[in-house]
Amino acid sequence: MRNFLIIFLMPVLLFSNYDYSLQDCNESSPTYRSDVWLPSYPNHISLHYFSTQGWAGWTNTFRQLSDFQYELKDDYSYENVVIIAVGKSNIDNFNANFTADSDLPLVMDEAFDYPIRAQFAPYSDHKELAILGYDGELIGNIQLNGGLGTTAKNYILEIIEQNYNQSLLGDINGDGILNINDLIIIVDFILSEIYDENADMNSDGGLNIQDITILLNIIL
Repeated sequence: MRNFLIIFLMPVLLFSNYDYSLQDCNESSPTYRSDVWLPSYPNHISLHYFSTQGWAGWTNTFRQLSDFQYELKDDYSYENVVIIAVGKSNIDNFNANFTADSDLPLVMDEAFDYPIRAQFAPYSDHKELAILGYDGELIGNIQLNGGLGTTAKNYILEIIEQNYNQSLLGDINGDGILNINDLIIIVDFILSEIYDENADMNSDGGLNIQDITILLNIIL
């Protein structure tokens, strides 16, 4: 499974409570049937693409975004960026052919209340791409009316460049991932009364059991 994913959503403020399904519906995605959403990717810049299932350009744009995720990681070394797609349909009637050429995670905004769009309005219109910063704040948005063309790519890259922070909170050993090794280091810091800003998961100015709990939940 790649460290880089693509998500389609968008918030203006930090959202932490979700009263709807966040299951990945794309059978080609490495996270198929898993629960995917922003809280799983702390300290990531996230791109959220909203589209209506059945729209003629759905498959093509999906494929372009799927390719773009590789570019962001392989060509620009943006590891801490995610892209998630948000469809609009009755999940029971979802047609997997729409995502046949893409391995992007896809969350379906279920008819007929469409709670995801309601929560992320007004940046959840058809073909809207919303870009969120590390704290869930809106840092950019663009309509992909013509698909993911050069203009849209340049805009997205500019936003990421202006806001990207290579360091990953909790990645104390700097290996680019959060795992048990980082957890062991936090414990050692606490026992040795050493403060490290990158280990301060809740940014309260100290290291304690709360930081261990937060990192453990992220790892799990």
